[in-house]
Amino acid sequence: MTETKPPADIRIMSLPDSVPPPMGLILLADPNQEQVAEYLRYCLILVAIHSDLTVGVLALSPEGKTRAEIKVLAVAPGYRRKGIGKLLLQEASERARRLGFTELQVCTGNSSIKPFQLYQQAGFELTDVRWNYFTHHYPQPIVEEGIVCKHQLLLTKSL
Repeated sequence: MTETKPPADIRIMSLPDSVPPPMGLILLADPNQEQVAEYLRYCLILVAIHSDLTVGVLALSPEGKTRAEIKVLAVAPGYRRKGIGKLLLQEASERARRLGFTELQVCTGNSSIKPFQLYQQAGFELTDVRWNYFTHHYPQPIVEEGIVCKHQLLLTKSL
């Protein structure tokens, strides 16, 4: 399956503080509601909008003076493989660079094959594996494409 170009009228924008984040989308990428509620408090939320519908979301968090982390990246099922995740990653990279960060990291699961591919295509490199992270930190097993998610893969990109 190949990626197509995003619809021409996709807008990437910061979510205003007064607007609640699109939790339905966020929980597609990270089903741990408690953890999500904790880290979203510190994040810049970027959204992809198509025809007044939020079709993608990315949460960017400072993790020290030089490093920012993408805490979540999610695209609505009907909009996947259309370049929206790529647009969100590009905007997050640019914003992190403008804010003075020199490194951007993202974590994903061993079962998240498509996101792992997307991150590598966007210039991220695998820098660490946190063995059994998901089995220790998530109350319910996560299964994607028939693969049990056990290990967290950490990827890093220089800005």
